[in-house]
Amino acid sequence: MSIKKYLHSCLLLEKNGKRILIDPGLFSFIEGRLKPQNIGEVDAILITHKHADHFDPAILKKFLSCKPTQIYTIEEIGSLLQQDGIEYERVKPGDSLTIEGFQVDVFDAPHGKLPVPVPDNVAFLVDHVLHPGDSFSPVGIDSCDVLALPIAGPWATLSSAIELVDRLHPRHVIPIHDAIIKDFMLTRIYELMLKPLLEEKHIAFHPLGLGVAVEV
Repeated sequence: MSIKKYLHSCLLLEKNGKRILIDPGLFSFIEGRLKPQNIGEVDAILITHKHADHFDPAILKKFLSCKPTQIYTIEEIGSLLQQDGIEYERVKPGDSLTIEGFQVDVFDAPHGKLPVPVPDNVAFLVDHVLHPGDSFSPVGIDSCDVLALPIAGPWATLSSAIELVDRLHPRHVIPIHDAIIKDFMLTRIYELMLKPLLEEKHIAFHPLGLGVAVEV
């Protein structure tokens, strides 16, 4: 499987000619470094929760204009999609389904604490790749091969991120949820802190640049 990162929390998974996109939110496109057409046609889109950095109806419409694409997400987001006339396939924690040849399992993953009400959030395990959305506490999963690891945010700390790594014991870590950190500071955090920490645990660290792929 090939995994590409398209800024912040947006990942593209490709296998056998099929493409699944996870959380193409506003932060991936807001500075004009990336447009939906740069990603191209996708076969399915998964959305973890309704925050704008993970979910934006206008962006979804641009993908749908390229190719009829099935969107899979939870009911809280589905009600918003319906208001925009966008069809979706409802999923919920405990679901296990096959999407375009990928095995997709859905887990409850409570959103990290915020000083405002938090939305529903789910984690998606796509084959062996876990995308937890905005959560360090996915329920019902104790291991994964590849972990998309949230790094920064008003609810996130690096200590909590490492605790999730220690709980799930992945072989690979791809950092996500990092667009709020300036590039020069992100490089320091990754090179001076996360990379050596993960190397000590014999975990491969993949801080992917825009559209850069890793095979796992």
